[in-house]
Amino acid sequence: MDDYQRLVVDVQPSPFQGSMSYTTILHTHSTHADHRIAVQFRSDKQDLFGVTEASCIHGPIVPLVTYRGMYEGLFVYTSPFAEGTPYINIVTRGARANTTISDLTSTLDEICHTVNSYTFRNTTLRSSISTCISKLLPQLRELATLPVTLTHQDLAPFNYLIDDSTGRVQAVLDWDGALYLPVGSNFHFIDSLFGFMTPSGWQDTEDRQELETAFYDRALASLAAQGLGGVTKEQLESQKAIGMLLYGVERLLKFKDERAEHYLDGYLRGLSFMNGFMFSY
Repeated sequence: MDDYQRLVVDVQPSPFQGSMSYTTILHTHSTHADHRIAVQFRSDKQDLFGVTEASCIHGPIVPLVTYRGMYEGLFVYTSPFAEGTPYINIVTRGARANTTISDLTSTLDEICHTVNSYTFRNTTLRSSISTCISKLLPQLRELATLPVTLTHQDLAPFNYLIDDSTGRVQAVLDWDGALYLPVGSNFHFIDSLFGFMTPSGWQDTEDRQELETAFYDRALASLAAQGLGGVTKEQLESQKAIGMLLYGVERLLKFKDERAEHYLDGYLRGLSFMNGFMFSY
């Protein structure tokens, strides 16, 4: 084999491992190339629709994932390696047609049905959820005008990689299960910027109000740049509440523990229109 065909590959584990996968980094060296590839071994098959759509919309900030087959009972995927440190951000680009009032009504009806049959440890949480829904119902006509955008379903801090020196987002990972939903539907994930979970419940940071205002200003500016200047902060926060209820109730059913209730309680307390309607444990 001549020098132009010789290839050396270093394999090392990724420092950022998912709960349902194991990732290694292949670092290839040859006379023509020196690049890295992320190789992910998953116990479940990944839905590549979301990452393919996101890559078309957002470009190289979303590393395109390719299925490579199975190995020892695991599903194997590769993608270009993305530099950066995990953090969290939010993206609103790629908005398109909106949803309907009947879709929103059905969603809230389903949440009500689930909550009414669930046994809560926090005896006031059911009432808080009902209050939130009662305040959302009169807004459905306004919410039905929101544009729909490709919505990441797990904007946890480790799915964002940032450049330490500039703070710029380098990559957004794990688009498995991404859906087209009204903009704002996944904004509850940004609460990780405004607070944190403690053993006794959710705790806001001292500068939550300042950070949250800056976030919504940036989100609205991004939408306005796409010709969607009519969207309001109130609409985004209300749609955030619907997405938060869906996510929080799903966690309740999955984990059935006090921590899931703490998160849902914390998310509810963070909604500005719930001020004065929340109760203590």
